[in-house]
Amino acid sequence: MMSLVIFLFIMCGIAFVKYKIDKNKDGKRNKISTQKQTEVIGATMLDRFFVECVLAEADDFSKPKNKQRAQLLAEKYKLNYPNGIEELYQRGMEEHKAVSQRFVLNRLEKKREEERKEFEQLNKYSDFTGKAKRIAMLSDQVAELRKTAKNKTQYADMLMRSGQQKERDWAAWGGVADGIAGFGAGVSTAIDMQMQNIQIREENEKRRQASLPGYMFMTNSAQGNRKKADEIMKEIERVKTKLISEESSDELMKKISFSHTVFLATETGAAKVFTCASLDQEFRIFDDVPAVVDGTIIAQIYDGDQLSGTVQLVFPVYGLEGLGKISLKGICLDCCKPGKNYTVKFIAKNLWAMER
Repeated sequence: MMSLVIFLFIMCGIAFVKYKIDKNKDGKRNKISTQKQTEVIGATMLDRFFVECVLAEADDFSKPKNKQRAQLLAEKYKLNYPNGIEELYQRGMEEHKAVSQRFVLNRLEKKREEERKEFEQLNKYSDFTGKAKRIAMLSDQVAELRKTAKNKTQYADMLMRSGQQKERDWAAWGGVADGIAGFGAGVSTAIDMQMQNIQIREENEKRRQASLPGYMFMTNSAQGNRKKADEIMKEIERVKTKLISEESSDELMKKISFSHTVFLATETGAAKVFTCASLDQEFRIFDDVPAVVDGTIIAQIYDGDQLSGTVQLVFPVYGLEGLGKISLKGICLDCCKPGKNYTVKFIAKNLWAMER
C-alpha cells in the first residue's frame, strides 16, 4: 500500500511540474503577443491620451467640459500634468507626430525589404548566358519539384500517424501491479491491458482507413512531382546539344518589338517596368533551324535627358519564339521619385539565338 502511495505522489509531482512549465510558457507567449500588439499600434500612453482627446473633440480647453474630459482621460492613462492639461495635450500632439512618423518609416522599410526580395528573384538569372541560363532555370525547377514531393510525402506519413494510439506493454504493467498490490493483481491488470490493446488496434484501423484517401492523394501528387522532375532532367540533357548562332546582341535586338510598356515609381523610390516583347516573323538560324531569342535586355529610365536608373528584364526559360509574345518585368531600387514623368528606352544586355 505504501508503494502505491509513493507511486501516486510521484505522478502528481510530475503533473504539477508540467503544469507550471506550461503555465510559464503561456505567460511568456502572452507577454510577447502583448508586446507585438503594442508595437503594431505604435502608441504610448501619452499618444493614446492625445488620440482619445481628439476623438472626444476635447481639444478646445476654453470650454470647461472639454478641460474636465481631458483631465479624466489623463487620469485614465495615469498621466500627471503639473503644468496644466493644455501642456499635456501639446506634449501628446508631439508624441503622436513622432509615433506616426515611426509607423510610416516602418511601413516603408517593410516595403523596401519586399522589393529587395523581388529584385533578387527577378535578377537571379540575368548574368547567365547561352545554354547555361536555361539549364540553371530548369535545374531550379527540378529542385523545387523534388522539395515539394518530399514535403508532400512527409505530410502523408504524418497524416497516417496522426491519431494513432500506442499500445500498452501489458507485461510491464502487470509486473508493476504485482509489485504494488501483490500477485494476482498483475494477472488481472495484464488481461485488462490486452483487452484495451485490442480496442486500440480496432480504433487505429478505423482512423487509418479514414486517413487513407488523403494519404493516397498526397503520395500520388508527390509521385507526379518526381516524375515531372525526371522529365525536366532529360530535357536538360537535350539542351546541352542545342545549336547557338553567332548573331550579335545588337542584331537580335533589332528583330524584337516592344508594346504595352508600363512604368511605375513606388513610394520607396523603386521603379518597376512591365512590357511585352515579340518577334514579328518566323525565326530560324543556320537558314533552316527553328530557334528562339533568349537573354536579358535593359530598360533605361530617363528623367528628361538624364539617366536615372536601369532595369534588367530577363527572358523566361524558353525565350522568345518567332510570331510569339512574352511578358517581361523588372525592378530597380532607389532610382526614381514618385509622381515624376520618366521615359523608358530598351537596349540589349546579352542576347543570343538558340535552337528551339
